[in-house]
Amino acid sequence: MTSLVSVCIPTHRRPVGLDRLLTSLAAQSGAPPFDVIVVDNDSTGSGEQVAVRHRDRLALSYLVEPVRGLARVRNRAVAFAATPFIAFIDDDEWAPPEWLAAMHHVANDFAADVVIGGVEQMFDDAVPDYIRTCGLFDNPPRRNGAAVPWYLTRTSNALIRRESLPDFFAPFSTRFDLVGGEDLELFRRMIDDGTRVVAADVNVFESRPFTRANLRWVLRRALRNGGTFGAVEWGRSDRQTSARRLARSGVEAIRHAAKVAGLWNKDRSSTGRHIVRACEEVGKILHLAGIRIEEYRIHP
Repeated sequence: MTSLVSVCIPTHRRPVGLDRLLTSLAAQSGAPPFDVIVVDNDSTGSGEQVAVRHRDRLALSYLVEPVRGLARVRNRAVAFAATPFIAFIDDDEWAPPEWLAAMHHVANDFAADVVIGGVEQMFDDAVPDYIRTCGLFDNPPRRNGAAVPWYLTRTSNALIRRESLPDFFAPFSTRFDLVGGEDLELFRRMIDDGTRVVAADVNVFESRPFTRANLRWVLRRALRNGGTFGAVEWGRSDRQTSARRLARSGVEAIRHAAKVAGLWNKDRSSTGRHIVRACEEVGKILHLAGIRIEEYRIHP
């Protein structure tokens, strides 16, 4: 049977997560005919052994993209896909049985070009409350068919109508290879060009170990997010506009840092969001200063 959807999975040295995700895809119920494209960003092909184990239950292709970069991996998957729809899901996530069917129904019912679902975090017990509620892991309720602004888009749970892409081979900008945010930048361009992006009320689940939910990790990710926002939202600003934004971000960073200092020993559970907001504003300042947080040069 001809596939209608290619489920694309970028992966990098997460064999346990990849195995769990592929197992969940094999258990999809009521889904349109689909195939799976695994693109390994490890030049040694470390994910191949895991991927091929699932070929008896999935129509699965395994590719290696040896050059490190988030956009490159996604572009490799898009270029290989030959279906009307392309879905993206990450290798530290897994999908409930109704996932792909629900995403496809929303795309058809609302004549959507892009459908964005939710991501529910599955935290390790060791993750403190102020980290869980810091704002980086929020999963707000979604109503099927509701418009999604560009800053709430992501490829961790997305379905894209292939014909809506601005480029069928390399839609993601490689400027974002090592800093992340390549999905935000693409969807911002698409929305600006009139692409219809809507929500789906269906979650995938993401494993969130303490190693990726501690204070150091949150600080770095918030800095990176601020820089990404600056790059996507402010990329074409003139000097005068940039100066105003620099001043505003400086004021906001100081304001939120003061909140953290005042609350840290009194009510630490309330400090998480202020920590994130302060770091995001600093990240914007770093972007305006030409400093990039290349989080993915080192970390998968």
